[in-house]
Amino acid sequence: MASVRTCVVRSDQWRLMTFETTENDKVKKINEHIRSQTKVSVQDQILLLDSKILKPHRKLSSYGIDKETTIHLTLKVVKPSDEELPLFLVESKNEGQRHLLRVRRSSSVAQVKEMIESVTSVIPKKQVVNCNGKKLEDGKIMADYNIKSGSLLFLTTHCTGG
Repeated sequence: MASVRTCVVRSDQWRLMTFETTENDKVKKINEHIRSQTKVSVQDQILLLDSKILKPHRKLSSYGIDKETTIHLTLKVVKPSDEELPLFLVESKNEGQRHLLRVRRSSSVAQVKEMIESVTSVIPKKQVVNCNGKKLEDGKIMADYNIKSGSLLFLTTHCTGG
């Protein structure tokens, strides 16, 4: 059985964060804890152990830190470029008609749904939008979905009635 370790994450922008981990945990688990407390998406985080960048897919033990009881990490936040990215909206109706949308990584899902309404006339309340296999949720931003230039958004609508 893996023993529990304390992981301390320091950052210039946030208060000290402390998590319990095991040597079998992946770095991504720490990234997810940080995201839950700071709302910084995983892809915009860099975790440093001394000067070494920790990769999300690797286990903590792969960095030779399995014998320590406390792991001290530093969080750096990457500010991604916020240029407009061309995305394509694919409608489930209208024979898969495509619409070009220009969206920023910082755009909220609500803003994107308003753009979708302007080209499809489907009100945001009835929209179900998916990107990269995930349903877009109100209260999040597009950076949370790892959008890239040319990403596809898939639009379906809620059905009312029975």
